[in-house]
Amino acid sequence: MIQLPITMPGLPSYRESVDRAVSAENLRAAALTTTDPEVLLGLSFLARAGDPVRKELAAMAVQAKSEFANVVAVLSAIIARIDAESDGPVRQADPDNALSHYLQGTLLHVSNRESEGLDAFRTAAACSELRFYDSTTGDALFKALDALNLQGLDRVCALSWTTSRWANFSSVGIQPIYGAIQELARGADRATRSELAEVLITLGGHLFATNFVNRWFAHRAVEAAFVLKTELAADENPAKSNGYAAAVYGLVSPMFSCPGIKEWWNHSPLQLAQHLPSWIHRAFAVADPSWAGACFFGDRDLKLAESDRPAFEAAIARASETAKKLIDAAQSDPDGIFGPYLKGLPRADRQPGSGPVFMWTPVGGLLQKRPDLFQAAAAHEEAMAAVWEAGQQDPSQQNIRRMMDIGWAIQNYANSHDKAFPENLAVLFEQGLLKPPVEAKSLLTGRPYVYVAAGEKNPAKMNDRAQFVLLYDDEPNGYGCYPCVFASCVGSHIRVQDIEEQLRRRGK
Repeated sequence: MIQLPITMPGLPSYRESVDRAVSAENLRAAALTTTDPEVLLGLSFLARAGDPVRKELAAMAVQAKSEFANVVAVLSAIIARIDAESDGPVRQADPDNALSHYLQGTLLHVSNRESEGLDAFRTAAACSELRFYDSTTGDALFKALDALNLQGLDRVCALSWTTSRWANFSSVGIQPIYGAIQELARGADRATRSELAEVLITLGGHLFATNFVNRWFAHRAVEAAFVLKTELAADENPAKSNGYAAAVYGLVSPMFSCPGIKEWWNHSPLQLAQHLPSWIHRAFAVADPSWAGACFFGDRDLKLAESDRPAFEAAIARASETAKKLIDAAQSDPDGIFGPYLKGLPRADRQPGSGPVFMWTPVGGLLQKRPDLFQAAAAHEEAMAAVWEAGQQDPSQQNIRRMMDIGWAIQNYANSHDKAFPENLAVLFEQGLLKPPVEAKSLLTGRPYVYVAAGEKNPAKMNDRAQFVLLYDDEPNGYGCYPCVFASCVGSHIRVQDIEEQLRRRGK
């Protein structure tokens, strides 16, 4: 689950020569050799999120071209941090940009200021468009890469790294928006729920007209809208309710495959296209022995049985081989591959009077022109999935999976008991929500898991569920963290001091 406010993930580039090129010293030196505002903007795009040089370069770009103030404000939220401090400048610089109002509504909702959040969502829906300034920032990035003389593998790496950072915003920044609107609707009166369904449809339209990656989340926003409309219509017109339900199925079903029939990466070319930049970026790590460990189970030394070790090592070797082939395919035309992602939709598609923007995007053209690239991407992802599958025999992995099974059972219990969690885990077995051979014991120590949610209610907001620990294994790992499961049913780890502080706040 994604939480707001959030600092955007600081992705490593996975290549030392690229790290040197985008170091603060080198970016400052490059900035001193140019007065071109686009180059300055592109250099700020390449700077790491928390590095002060990013703001320095952005200020230089705005000084050279005042119209870039809008672009710099949006770029800061996309690659650095989403919070009230970063969102305010976007609204100030570009008040008709729906993006800032959607983010403001989400942040207000997270802060339990629902009425103000609802007003912000209404304002967002009334805006003419949602602007990412893709074409401006994309062109600027390519100029900056030329100024830094990044070519060959360095250019592929820098582009895949930057495109991944750019695309991460859609996952980190857009998902919480439609989640917040759904949560607002859950406790609202009928008229407001109907209004919020329309806001979700408008959000979908705003996103659909921006870029290829955002279209994925446009689908999810419209899906959420039709779920709301199905609920609203259920008591009035069953035929209409069934129609809305069919629309939801039509939106969702192409995104999923049936286990045992077709593996998901072979199911939809659009799914391959959605993840292509991040897979190319990850390939640099998988192909480099010094980085590969970080991609395989967080650099942990898996404790596999000797009989499982050969299959695991063979899977890693295959992943490294396919990573190199994917990089080779991308090296043939890096600008032609990443440009369609970075530059958004052609402006001609969005001119007044030109009609709605339909399915075609430059990324769709890339799918048609470069089947070899997407075949290489599919082969690499299949190899990475094999690594993951081979590593699941590790006891720590199995332990997390057992805890997640228990977490889902706890949530299923709460769903039928007025959102209240069970008083103990034995109830889950008594009611058949858990069955042997599952036990509520650690696979690592044999001790019972520490269940800490007894007598509490399931948090109403996804932000809260993403932080609310249901149970944990009281054997800390080498990093001082307990394996745990959150109320979002995500299995992860939490620092010992953080769980102690959380339980103190919860009165435990």
